[in-house]
Amino acid sequence: MTVPYSAQFLAAIKTATKTAVQVVGDFRAAAGFTRVQETQLHAYTNRNQPSVVPMDVAIDLDHCAEKPIHLMEMAHALGYVVLPSHIGPGDFGKDMGEFALSSGDILATAVRVLDDGRIDPAEAHEIGPKLMQGKHILERALATIHKVQTDNKPYVVSGREAG
Repeated sequence: MTVPYSAQFLAAIKTATKTAVQVVGDFRAAAGFTRVQETQLHAYTNRNQPSVVPMDVAIDLDHCAEKPIHLMEMAHALGYVVLPSHIGPGDFGKDMGEFALSSGDILATAVRVLDDGRIDPAEAHEIGPKLMQGKHILERALATIHKVQTDNKPYVVSGREAG
C-alpha cells in the first residue's frame, strides 16, 4: 500500500536533506558517505523534482552529520519528538547554550521575515527548520528536567558537585 504524502512533508524532507548535506560540507562530500552520486543528492533537495531521499541514504547523511535531521522531520510528521537515549552530565548546560544561540538566530530571522508584515512560503521554509531545531533543543532540556523530577535526585551539571 502506498501512502500519499503531503507536499509539505515532502518539502520538509527535501529541506532536511539539504540541511544534512550542508552540515556534512557540500554535495560532493555528502555523496562520499552514501551510495548515491552527487547529482542524485541534488535531485533529492530540488523541490521541482519528484525524487525523495531513500531511508538508507537519509540515515547515512544523518550519521555523518552527527544529528538526526531526517529522523526529526519524519517524527514531527507523525506527531513525535526525537530525544537522545542518553543524557549525561553537562548536557543540560550545553543544551541551554545551544538554545541561546538558536534563539538569537530564530529571533533575527523572525524580525527580518516580519519586516514586510507577512510570512511568504520561502520565508516559512527558511524559519521552519530553525524553529524545529530550537524546539528539539528545548525537548532535550525538558527530558533532563523530567528525569530530575522523576528520580527526585539532583542533576550534576558541573564538576563542582561531582565527587
